[in-house]
Amino acid sequence: MSSFDGVADAYRRSFATLCAGTVPALLEATAPGRDHLDVGCGTGELAIAAAREGRRVLAVDPDADMVALTREAAASAGAALAVRQAGAPRLPVPDGSMEAVTANFVVNHVPDPRAMVRDLARVAAPSAPIAMTIWPAAPGPHLAAYGEASRAAGAVPVPSARLVPELDFPRSTDGLASIAREAGLQVGRAEELLWTWRVAADELMAGIAGGVGGAGRLHRAQTGAVRAEIEERVRRLWAPYVEADGTLAFPVSAALVVASRP
Repeated sequence: MSSFDGVADAYRRSFATLCAGTVPALLEATAPGRDHLDVGCGTGELAIAAAREGRRVLAVDPDADMVALTREAAASAGAALAVRQAGAPRLPVPDGSMEAVTANFVVNHVPDPRAMVRDLARVAAPSAPIAMTIWPAAPGPHLAAYGEASRAAGAVPVPSARLVPELDFPRSTDGLASIAREAGLQVGRAEELLWTWRVAADELMAGIAGGVGGAGRLHRAQTGAVRAEIEERVRRLWAPYVEADGTLAFPVSAALVVASRP
């Protein structure tokens, strides 16, 4: 489980662009749903893209800063959508009212993933697609490099944010599909998505230094000297991924499951 309290702007600068890599697949998986609920909207990329397709979008996120960023981004893009501070498993939506439901990298962050998926099932209309993504258990190369750099720098460990075993689930396509079925959903698609994430090294480092995710929690817990050594080491480890224009290009993957109520 992880929290985004106080790190919304750092997330916007960095990992939001990573999470946006699945937006086309999620839109395709939920077409042509008219009434669209985006759960855990983050900085709004998916919700705004859905609104641009002519969908009536309600975007929700439990973090007030994320809600503010989504509203700001929607206004700048001229996208008409409703944004509310809320989250599963207490979604402020009537039973069976949504024709499309998305949860982009949300199930892997909540205290009770199964309760969340049950709430997604509750609000979806019969046969309406519910499209969910999670990160796989193995970290991408950007985070694997950070882990290697932090160990080499002698970073002090932080308490684990993993769920207790009875609430956790395998972080894989099959694992996500299994909790969808436990919620009474029929799984139509369960597959791995692959893409290349392009990001400036300074922006990625700003996200980590800003406290995003497990790497961010670890980074913030270190002394200034250790943080500086980690950054020096990880930038060297990222060097093989630098393209001609200086941008980093990481191959990344995610698990996608699309399910529906019978």
